[in-house]
Amino acid sequence: MEMSEIGKSPAEKLMSLLAGKPIWVSWIVFTALSGVCFGVFYTAMYLLALKWWVAALVIIAFGMVWGSLAYTKNKRLHEAEKSTEA
Repeated sequence: MEMSEIGKSPAEKLMSLLAGKPIWVSWIVFTALSGVCFGVFYTAMYLLALKWWVAALVIIAFGMVWGSLAYTKNKRLHEAEKSTEA
């Protein structure tokens, strides 16, 4: 699967979901998605503006989790290479 095909896949799935539906269904989906995005961004801005330390803790926690996952994956690959060499 090429990169351009991967990018088109979600758009095609959404279009097939809304294909053949009345225009009011599209407006409801648009309104719901806009509301969800507004809620997520409003919450993020609230936390960043009033509780700046929450964002710092989230970034640190995210880095720790990401680093731990990368370390364990790399360790498993290294152990698998050792077992095939022996």
